[in-house]
Amino acid sequence: MAKKKSGLGRTMAAIVLVGAIIGLVVVIQSSVEQRSWASTEGVVQERLKSGKSVSVKVEFGLPDGTKQTATLSENGPAREPGEHVTVRYDLENGRVAEAALADNDEALLVWGIILGVVALGALFVNLVAWGSVRSRRD
Repeated sequence: MAKKKSGLGRTMAAIVLVGAIIGLVVVIQSSVEQRSWASTEGVVQERLKSGKSVSVKVEFGLPDGTKQTATLSENGPAREPGEHVTVRYDLENGRVAEAALADNDEALLVWGIILGVVALGALFVNLVAWGSVRSRRD
């Protein structure tokens, strides 16, 4: 019975490690992708609340001189109507495919740190779990 429990523990530790590493890769990839987008100044038109999430409607100009309005998730400090913000956007075929507030980097950094700590903890647990198997066999 002890072997089943320790085998389950090692399996769970490995799953947590793999999940944390995949999550960390996704966060880093998203952060790098957003940093490559063009950026411009925009003006907050409206602050929208839906349950616990808050977003802002921002109007910003594109390189061709047209104005674009987008509803963007607010992950940083509270933004009020009339406030100037930096918007990052990705153009595909001359149209905005994705956009985000530039302070979204802070949220990605926090998630990166959290997932990094989880990955390190899971790596340590894996080393202990698999190390105990080796010592029992000797």
